[in-house]
Amino acid sequence: MHNALPSRLIVDLPNWVGDQVMALPTVSRLVDGNASGETTLHSRPEAQRFLAGLFPQTRVVSTPRKASPVLSARRLCRDGGRFELGVTLRNASRAKICLWLAARRAVGSHGNGAGLLLTRGYSVDRRRHQVHDADPILEDLGLQGVDPSWKPKLPLEIVEEGARCLRRAGVSHEGAVGVAPTTAMGEARRWPAAHYGELARSILDRGLEVVVVIGPGEGAFATAVQEAAGRPLPVVGGDIDVAGLAGVLARLSVLVGNDSGPIHLAATVGTPGVAIFGPTDPCRTGPLSDRHVVVRSELGCAPCGELRCRLGHVACLHQIDVATVRRKVLETFA
Repeated sequence: MHNALPSRLIVDLPNWVGDQVMALPTVSRLVDGNASGETTLHSRPEAQRFLAGLFPQTRVVSTPRKASPVLSARRLCRDGGRFELGVTLRNASRAKICLWLAARRAVGSHGNGAGLLLTRGYSVDRRRHQVHDADPILEDLGLQGVDPSWKPKLPLEIVEEGARCLRRAGVSHEGAVGVAPTTAMGEARRWPAAHYGELARSILDRGLEVVVVIGPGEGAFATAVQEAAGRPLPVVGGDIDVAGLAGVLARLSVLVGNDSGPIHLAATVGTPGVAIFGPTDPCRTGPLSDRHVVVRSELGCAPCGELRCRLGHVACLHQIDVATVRRKVLETFA
């Protein structure tokens, strides 16, 4: 499929923020490689403004997470008909059905109906970091594989918006320490809220400011951290989209979080981070930044990659002590 670009190209992005961030170097390669063509990015509504800010030369179309593939394809093709080429960076069969309807040629990963719905499917080498998953697609299109160190330039207006969000939340100074206690992937991937609260209290005792970073509908996690800290903490993120969250993270000194969207987004906007890993493998999904450190236990059962702990104790996370994480946070100020 060499020399397939430039063309009318549709790039279908992953649903989750962390996966979207790890797909950005691939998106950059495709957008640059199709500079003489027309590129459309397909995302979820909460990421639309973020992607439009990073890739202003593209058209960004969003559809709801649970929209049917048929309706999504109709919306994508509404203004210009079917695309010449579609690339999906999702593994789901729904994504492949959508591209089968929206593009004359469609490529993506093997599995989930790829043999029937895609022009060509590619194997994913899960021994490598997730950022490289689409390298076979890029190379077959005549493009170089991704540069894992690639970072976008965040528009100034998004950074300024982040500063305003922090001020509204009650953060009085630039450079607060953020704690992001949530993850969409279940309890087995969350460091306990009690640990985050103890961490926040110990950081406050050193004269630093702390803000809790959450997503929409995650207020209960912020409350649990505040209760464990034993004092009120500003909370930000429950009412902003991915662009607003990126702006917030760009204004922090450091972010502490699980293997989740915020920690990956912090890495891509250049904010130092302390990433807490339990059942997931940092060699596969670790933050792509030399300003991030990963804290993990040495249990023999980790990383297992499971959404639920088969042993019922999630010790790979619970045994990571607050003192170790606090030390890593304070080292970022040294």
